[in-house]
Amino acid sequence: MSQTSIDVDDAALAVVGVLLGTTSAEDTVNAALHEVIAQRKRLAMLERMMVRSREKVDQAPDPWRKTAGWR
Repeated sequence: MSQTSIDVDDAALAVVGVLLGTTSAEDTVNAALHEVIAQRKRLAMLERMMVRSREKVDQAPDPWRKTAGWR
């Protein structure tokens, strides 16, 4: 593991901590990172299942992904 110093939105951190059931900032950030990875894996699996069943996969952009115009 590495140590990184970042500015974090305290209100968002508190809300995510409650949602994930974590008690420390470090645990909350790590749990959130792992949750994003798990969510993307679930989405990829769902997309593979849809392709195999010949369902149409929506190619809409990911609303959570940063774009060039993000600020």
